[in-house]
Amino acid sequence: MEEDEIKEVDIGQVEERIQQLRDIKSAKDAGKLYCIPFQSYPKLATSVPGIVPGMITMITAGSGVGKTQVAKAFAVREPLEYAVANNLDLKIFYFALEESKQEFIDSMICNYVSQKGGIRIDILALQGYREKSVDSKTMLVIETYIEEIEELLERVEVIDSVYNPTGIYKYCRDYADRNGEHVFEDREFIKNKMDKDPDSKTFGKKITVTETTQVYSHYIPKNPNQMTIVVVDHMSLLTPEKDKDTGYKMTQHQTMAHWSTNYALKQVTKHWNWSVVNIIQQEQSGEREQFTMKGDSIQKKTEPSLANFANNKEIQRDAKVVLGVYAPDRYGFEEYHGYDIRKMRDTFRAIKVLKNRFGPPNKYHHMLFDGATNRFVELPKANESHLMAPFYNTSDKLLGRNKKH
Repeated sequence: MEEDEIKEVDIGQVEERIQQLRDIKSAKDAGKLYCIPFQSYPKLATSVPGIVPGMITMITAGSGVGKTQVAKAFAVREPLEYAVANNLDLKIFYFALEESKQEFIDSMICNYVSQKGGIRIDILALQGYREKSVDSKTMLVIETYIEEIEELLERVEVIDSVYNPTGIYKYCRDYADRNGEHVFEDREFIKNKMDKDPDSKTFGKKITVTETTQVYSHYIPKNPNQMTIVVVDHMSLLTPEKDKDTGYKMTQHQTMAHWSTNYALKQVTKHWNWSVVNIIQQEQSGEREQFTMKGDSIQKKTEPSLANFANNKEIQRDAKVVLGVYAPDRYGFEEYHGYDIRKMRDTFRAIKVLKNRFGPPNKYHHMLFDGATNRFVELPKANESHLMAPFYNTSDKLLGRNKKH
């Protein structure tokens, strides 16, 4: 009889889940959004569908390889374009621990004008650091896109003055407080305590008591269709704070875990259903390993890995998706996965899916990269020479090469 009862519970759980899946299908068919898709990167989307609510995505690379550029392309630019095109209520908090708000805006201007106007702007000239300033014609083109760029960036809040985990959490919590309701529930806990009541028969002895405590249950947003993304770039620059229990200053390892595990995982994604994108530096030792040697086995060792997370390797457990960014030209390789790196040089990037809850990891996606305008374009297969020719030509232009006739 007991076995039959257990089976009924199991069947009930499955039936309940099937009904939830039916509801998801109905809502999806009616237009509900369950993630912001990578529409500009259809090959990447076969591995990772997009920016998904309620989970942490991590982007990792060595210094200067382009982790910030990838974060802006995948977690800022792509969601913004989708939001404008589909009238999506989107909010992005971009915690810029390395660049200023002005630098962020400048990079978005260069990216947008390049994509929409076909003009490649030198960001250093735009900022006045070159010998000559941006020419008047280019400035006029930039000015024609002011309203469009404003429309995009009104959904983004760039914070360049908050550096510690608790400060980042409080900034996000303030927004959550104003745009939703935090629900708590009473929960009973059984505890063993010393009886301190002198009139009790058990005075001075350990007793078992039941205590009722309010615990966090869930969050109800005012707009259930709003999507919120938090980007932290990058986590090795988080400022250590005091441990409230010990009073001692946290190590960098503890500081990164405090944001990633205690706040981003256990609160922001789990309870609020927000998306978090954490940018992670790769260890310098991992970047230098076997730098001068050649061969596939050595080449693979120079790629980003979970084991080479800088300052804290354990936080990769918090993420559902981890993307590694790789530039083979940095290590002097002339060929990579069949692509001619001699031709593409630093305009080639590989995105390696290091961890993936949506499918198998260790998938590679190859990109043409323009660092000046922060643009990525997916490449054809390396053996499709007729399709690759235009991309090699674009690399020549980006690298300033003169064609020989």
